[in-house]
Amino acid sequence: MQNDFTIQDVRNYWNKSAYKYDPANKDVITIHNQRYTESLKHINLKNGDKVLNIWSRTGNAVPFLKNLANIDLYNLEVSQQMIAIAKKKFPQARFDITDLDTLNFSDNFFDVILCLETLEHTPDPEKLLKEFYRVLKPNHFMVLSLPPKTAELPLKIHDLFFSGHGEGPHKFLASKTVKKLLAHAGFKLTLHKGTLLIPLGPKFLQNLGEKIIQKFQNTFIRELGIRQFYVCKK
Repeated sequence: MQNDFTIQDVRNYWNKSAYKYDPANKDVITIHNQRYTESLKHINLKNGDKVLNIWSRTGNAVPFLKNLANIDLYNLEVSQQMIAIAKKKFPQARFDITDLDTLNFSDNFFDVILCLETLEHTPDPEKLLKEFYRVLKPNHFMVLSLPPKTAELPLKIHDLFFSGHGEGPHKFLASKTVKKLLAHAGFKLTLHKGTLLIPLGPKFLQNLGEKIIQKFQNTFIRELGIRQFYVCKK
């Protein structure tokens, strides 16, 4: 599966938009951070674990991960400008450039992989997933999060009325496509969960949306949550 944009297209967009990223997310910080809080429910980090965080943006996952265990954290990012911001925020953390294609690590290197809001920006999603499978240790876990295909229209409406950093080059994927790609890469899917049915608005309405989507996880309603999680085992 090959998308109609290149990694340079993605990199150019986020280099230009890097300065907007943290300010834009400040107003929706709970929704932004939900990718971390939900992901970490599904992994058991231990001291010494090697953890891959890809795509790391400005490093906002670092404190969430480091607060759980004394891990060896590898942050990979597409944009040089994002890395520059991240290094100022977290000077002790490791941030390296990636092309979302080939991972320069040996086989069976990582204990955990986090791939949050990344696959939709990848020029060749299946190739990247196969790389994840290669570098993950057997019987260990990867957590993906990404918007579903149904999020394209809400995104366009949001961008029409609200300022923000935008999504840049991307292709949101239907869950059946994601599952097929995971299977082709060799992963066993252990959990698929839709979240954030009503991401904006009064808190009581957002909470109601989460209750509804949790109750109907095995129906089409799951696909309407703007952030889908996939927990996968090698």
